[in-house]
Order: sequence, then C-alpha cells, then structure tokens
Amino acid sequence: MSEAASTAQQPETAAEKIDVLINRRSGTVLHVGEDNVRKGLEEALGARLGELRFIEGKDIVPSVKKWTGDNKPAEGDTSKKRGLILGGGDGSVLAAAGEFLNRDDITLGVLPLGTHNLFARQLGFSADFKEAAKQYASVKTDKVDVGNVNGKNFLVGLMIDQNSVDFYAARELHRDKTIKSLLKAAGKFLSMAFGVVAGRKAKLDVSGVEHKGRIFIVANNQFTPQSNDGQLLLPTPDRLKPIIENMLARNDSDGKLGFYSFKGGVHWATILPKLWDGSWTRAKGVKVQAAPELVIQPGGKGGAPKEFDIILDGEVTKEHYPLTVKALPKALKVYRPA
Repeated sequence: MSEAASTAQQPETAAEKIDVLINRRSGTVLHVGEDNVRKGLEEALGARLGELRFIEGKDIVPSVKKWTGDNKPAEGDTSKKRGLILGGGDGSVLAAAGEFLNRDDITLGVLPLGTHNLFARQLGFSADFKEAAKQYASVKTDKVDVGNVNGKNFLVGLMIDQNSVDFYAARELHRDKTIKSLLKAAGKFLSMAFGVVAGRKAKLDVSGVEHKGRIFIVANNQFTPQSNDGQLLLPTPDRLKPIIENMLARNDSDGKLGFYSFKGGVHWATILPKLWDGSWTRAKGVKVQAAPELVIQPGGKGGAPKEFDIILDGEVTKEHYPLTVKALPKALKVYRPA
C-alpha cells in the first residue's frame, strides 16, 4: 500500500458504534461456545459495542440486508457512519460483503471464527478470535478490491482445477468424522495427491496466454510472497498454515488479479523449498500473469465442459467457461487494525 494511502487512513473515533452478527455454526463458536465469544467482544469493544446477535448461516444475507437498509443515511446526511462485524469463516464474510459494495457510509469488520479465515488474516487480524477482538479497540478503515467471476464476487481468490476441488471436497468430508465420510475423504486426498504429482494436467487459455499445469489459482490482487524464516522444511499442519497465509498475502495498491499455474510433477522439488523463502513465483514450473481482467477458457483440443466445480473463497460452486474475472477496485470499505 502506498505511503499516501496509509497516512490518509485514520483510526475510527471511539464514539462510533459497531454492531455484530455471528454465524453460530462457525467452527470456533461450536468449539468454545457463544458465551465465550460474546464475552470477548464485550471486553474488546466496551461502549462501542452496539447490537450483538448470533444467527444461522442461512440468515446471514437477509440479516445483513436488513442491517444495511436500517443504516442507510438520509439524503445529504454524512454524519451517520456505523460498522458491522461479521463473525464467521471466509464464506460467511463473503456472503455479507455483497451488501457493502461501493458504500462509504458503512464499514465491514471481520472476526475470524472459521477454518482458514484467510481474508481476516490478510487484513492484519490475529488468527485467534480473542486477540482479533482486542484489535478492534483501535482500528482504521481501508478500501480493498473485490474480485468478480461471471457475476459472483470473491474476496480472496478462486481455484479452477479438479485437483483443488478434490482437496476441498476431502476437507469437507473429513469434518463429518464418520467412518464412511473419512474413507471418502481419504479417497479424495489420494486422488488429489496423485493428480498434482503424476496425474491430471490441463491447458488453459488466459486472455490469450497459454498455461499448462495441475493447479490453477486466481488471486484477488497479485500475491506478495513473504519469507517463512525459522520454519523447518517439514510439512506439518502448523507449519503449512503460515505458508498458505504468506502465499495469499495482499498487495492492496496493485489493483490486479494474479493468475498462477503450477506444473507440479517433478517441478514440486523446486517449488516447495521456495515457499519457505518467498521466492516461489520465480520457481521453475510456476507461471505468473497479472491484469485487472482475465478471460479464462480451456486450451488445446476438445470442447469445454458445460458446467464444472471451482473453489470460490474456500467454497465449492458451479461455473462454466469462459470465466470472465475482474477486479473491482476499492469496492469494499473494511476495518483493519490501526
């Protein structure tokens, strides 16, 4: 972010009220309980805390619609500025964000209560919800880009290959913890692992540029790889988390979408070590393309599938070719730690 943009952002005034809506089916809420989440927010926000409600996931959009409607200022009135914290995972935040697009009078905050919470972490909030709640004692506002693919918004990015779909499908099956679901999850994980090492490859035409690979990612704003100093080269879950977070770090002054193709196979031997020092975009087997708009179509011979699965901010959704992906510059006003 530019120095001029940073100096223009000021901490919000202590008098501003912030309301809170929390998806009660979020993983963290189910694990620690609603009372603990409520207590953390009450301690963090104090007198700034407005209404706090726990809602079902299916009620996020109608509840946010009502909130944004209730807080729409009268014509010419710029004094009424309120904020809303949405507690949940990336999917919950994405559902709420659509109602905030291109509005200056209201601000969206996030409380990380999901699995990955990539958007919250990109904004600078702690992965621990209690620490993140404390950060709201001093916040500033910022405007960030929103991505859009064929009319569907996204905040983090999308993955458009079958190997990635298998990974997310396996993750969802694993959550059920039944023998049947765990066996299915193991099958999906094996399918994904085989695909990225020795199996499924694909060709894509991205705005006239050919990409070949096993994993394809579109990021909202070009990735800014960072070093993972001090991390041992061991693929444990605790060490993989910062790798994923650093791969998806935002560069909000860029205003471009980043398209990344990973050839996989033997190339992983050169790609994986570079994830730890932040130089993975220069690894052999990784191709980078950046633009405010990308049109993605299947390359090579053969017709395009009528409909297929993609991963949109961590959620599986149906799409079709061509994929027209656009950056909506500075379309969402959000809270960030000051």
